[in-house]
This record gives sequence, structure tokens and C-alpha cells, in this order.
Amino acid sequence: MTHDNTFLTDAQREQLRAQLEARKEQLLQELNAAQRDNLSLLPSRGDAAHPDDRKEHSEDMFFNTVRDAEASRDHDELVAVRAALERIADGSYGECLDCGQGVGLARLQAQPQALRCVGCQSKAETRLK
Repeated sequence: MTHDNTFLTDAQREQLRAQLEARKEQLLQELNAAQRDNLSLLPSRGDAAHPDDRKEHSEDMFFNTVRDAEASRDHDELVAVRAALERIADGSYGECLDCGQGVGLARLQAQPQALRCVGCQSKAETRLK
């Protein structure tokens, strides 16, 4: 479905599209780096485990958990950024998912992948609590 989006000017939409494309590339680089890090941490067959070094093992587990959480967050953001780019392509970008009104330029500049206007986002967050 193509929408007649009058909420943003062509120049504003293009600036936001460029911001989203740049963020997409940054997220892809971060996810690729995390994947390389995970592969480099796989033990080789010749590595001897150090059962007495529990502190180091605990620290490794903590950092692995943090790294996994960061990668998961980056993946989720990448999905949202790609969806925003699709909305730009289909003409629905800048339109609130819930009420159909404009999301607002200031909100999109702060969070270009935003799906909802501030009012509808607040209601959605309240429902989740």
C-alpha cells in the first residue's frame, strides 16, 4: 500500500534515510565484529582447560553474556532500521502506526526508526507494563 505522506519534506525524508543507512552499516559492522569475536573465542582442540581458574572463567562468562546482550540489541535495532527504510520506500515513513498522524520531525531525528508518535508510544509502553 502506498501512502501520500505529507508529514515530511523530501529533503527531511532524504536526510533521515541517509541517517538510517549509516546506522544500518554501523550495526552490520558491529554484528560482524561480534561474530568474529565469538568465533575466535571457541576453544581449539589443543587448549587445556584450567579448572582451578574459576575467577577467570566467571569473568569470561560475564563478558560473554554482555557481548551476547549487545549483539542481540544491535540485531533488534538493525531489524527496526531496515523496517524504517522499507517504510521510506513504500511512502508510509513518518506516519504513526497507531493513529496515522505524523510521528514528528524532532522524534524522527532523535530516533529515525520510530513507529509511533510520542502519545501513542507512551500508551504502548503503558500497555506493556
